[in-house]
This record gives sequence, structure tokens and C-alpha cells, in this order.
Amino acid sequence: MKKDQILQNSVNLKREMHVTVHGEAGYPIIVFPSQNAMASNWEDFGMIDVLADYLESNQIQLFCLDSVDAETWSNTNGNNEQRAETQEAYYRYVCDEVVPLVHQTNDSQLRPLLAGTSLGATQAVILMLRRPDLFQGCIALSGTYDSADFFGDWMNETLYLNAPTTFLPNMASDHPYVDLYNKRQIILCAGQGAWEDESVRTQGLLDAAFRDKGIDAWCDYWGDDVSHDWSWWHKQIRYFLPLVLDKVPAESAEQTPATKEEIPVSTEPAKAAQKAAAKAAAVMATPAPAPATKPVTKPTAKKTSKKATSASSTQKSSTTKAATAKTTTSKTGAAKKTTASTSKTTAAKSSSTKKTSPAKKSVTTKTATASKAKSAAKVSSSVAKTTATEKKTTKTAAKPAGTATTKTTAAKRTATKKSSGTTSK
Repeated sequence: MKKDQILQNSVNLKREMHVTVHGEAGYPIIVFPSQNAMASNWEDFGMIDVLADYLESNQIQLFCLDSVDAETWSNTNGNNEQRAETQEAYYRYVCDEVVPLVHQTNDSQLRPLLAGTSLGATQAVILMLRRPDLFQGCIALSGTYDSADFFGDWMNETLYLNAPTTFLPNMASDHPYVDLYNKRQIILCAGQGAWEDESVRTQGLLDAAFRDKGIDAWCDYWGDDVSHDWSWWHKQIRYFLPLVLDKVPAESAEQTPATKEEIPVSTEPAKAAQKAAAKAAAVMATPAPAPATKPVTKPTAKKTSKKATSASSTQKSSTTKAATAKTTTSKTGAAKKTTASTSKTTAAKSSSTKKTSPAKKSVTTKTATASKAKSAAKVSSSVAKTTATEKKTTKTAAKPAGTATTKTTAAKRTATKKSSGTTSK
């Protein structure tokens, strides 16, 4: 299979940037590496081998980029303004320098797709949402989209433009980009297993914003055995890529002139972020039904793919059973108490009956709401712990989760065998 190494002297980043091109022709895909990694990332971790048949048959051509994560998202002890400016320069580098290179190298002149894993997925979503006029779609696997995970509560206008969970909820529903989004193939996927908590949480924030704006994006949640690891990203790219390729229109970028519209910058980005978080909390507690029309339809035969709805339903069921058991115990204990105690227990039981009786519709709603609140609180607690751990790991320059080799523990082998046996990608 053909492989070319291109060295770009970036005007925006003021440094040399590597671009590794895999394949001779086919649909152009710009690939962003996982956290802190470079252009060889997908090749080093087997993704090129996984896609070898697509490359050798000239169905796709990959343009793999270097990252600048070590100076931006990962540099949590650095100057925040400089970190944000470097991220913005990276955005301009892709738009102003990489896209022309793709059109020069690839004969199709089609709008490129975007793909990435971990922080590479973050970059893919940022570029897709900011420039739907330049890109045809994205496949974002296990990204994290909340700038607060890396910058805390610090925000300025430059970071705002690179913080999807902040700017998207604040975008007007009649913004021209909303119509363009609905003409593109936008796919975000997160597992619900190890090291995926922040991916699930922040994808949920965008999921809520997409629904609020009427944007037909596909936010997919795989099972609780699906971890933040290459073995799963291999499966996911094989699952989503053919579905996306089947949907992209056969029209060139020249046939559809660019219509760049700037994303409006909020004067109060912090409030916009809080608003987004509030909406997403409700979505995660009670996931709304998926949009009526998805970019692609997920086969029902896929057994290992578990929606957030399933997890929520299970949690609700457990909460209901616990409440029932508690009520039964109270009744049994009350029968053995003195007359005075019985009087108190009867009063308590009467109050409990009013809250849980299925005969009254309005009361049932309150119970369901309370259950959802408990579920949301559990999710928030889990997210807080995960976020703290990730921040600590980043500060100590630990090995990025996205580049970690596949774990070889017995527990991991068991989970992988179980999932591989029930999944066909």
C-alpha cells in the first residue's frame, strides 16, 4: 500500500508539521491522532492495518496529522492565553494549509471527512462544527468536548471558539450552520466502560445541544464493556466508516462553494457553559428518543452496543426495587412495635403511600422525577471523580490514555472476548 511522508512548514504554527498520506486515491479523510501523538499514531496502533482493504481498493485516502496537544490541552500548567492561541493556530493550520494540501493530493476534490480518537476526536468535532462548509462529516471516537476538563473555569473568546459544549448550545437555532450540519454526516461514539466517563458526559452535553437545535447528529453509546482503548476503536471505525461512505454525496467542493459563517461569540461564555450543563444533566438522567432520521441506521443485530437509555432503565429499575423492599421492611417492623410506635409508623406509611401509589398519576411523576435526580447525582459524582483523576494524570505528564497499549490483565481479556464474540463490525 502506498505511503507518502509530507513535511509542511506551517505559517500558522511557525514550525514544521508532518502529514503521512496512506493510499493513492479514494475519499479523503483527515486523521487527528490521540492525545499528544503525531502523524504515525494510527499506523503505530494498528488502525492502518485495520483499514488496509479500504486503502488498497482506493476507497479512502488518509491524511494523518501531527498534534500540538502538549502545548494546548495537555499543558495544564502553562499560560492559558497562550494555550488557547496555539489551539486556534492549529485550527487555522488545518483549514488554511491541510485542506488545500488534501485537494492538491487527492484527485476527487471532495470535501474531506474528519476522524479521530480520544483528543483526536475532540479536534475532529471542533473542526466539523466550526467549518461544515469545508468538511463533509466526522467520525469522533471517545472524545472529550468540555474545555473545563483542561482549563478549569478559565475562558476567553479564543477558547470559547474551541469549546463545543460551550458555543454550540449558545448558537442560534436559525444560524446558517444548522442547515449545513443536517447535510453532513456527524457521528460521535463513546463506550461506557473503563476510562470513558468523560467521553460519555461531554458527548451527552453535545447530544442535548444537537437535539435542542434540531441537528440530526448521531451520538452513539456502546456497552459497559467498551473501554477507552484501541481494540475498541478498531471495531468502531470498521462499523461506522462504511455507513458514512455510503451516505456522503458524490459532489466536489468546487461544485458547492464555501459559505463560511463565524460562530457568534457569547459575551458571557461561563453562563453559556452552565446552561449547556443544566440541559445535558436532564438528558443524561432521562435520554430522549433518538432523532427520527439518523445519518445511518444502526443494525439491531449489534448486541454489544448498549444505549444510554438501557443503562438508565436498569438504574431506574434497581431504584424501584430498593424502594419496594424498604417499604416492605417498614411494614413488617411496624407490626411488632407498641401502640404509640404503630401510630407513628402508620402516619409515615400513609405519607409513603401517597408518594408511591400508582393509582395517582401526578404522584407517580414525582417518584419518577426523584429517581431520575438520584441517577443524575450518581452520574455527576462519577464524572467528578474521573475528571479529577484525568487532571492529575495530565499534570504529571502521564502516558496519554489514547496511546496506551491494550491491557493484558485477565479481566480485560475476559471483557474483550465477551464483546468480540457478540459484535460484528
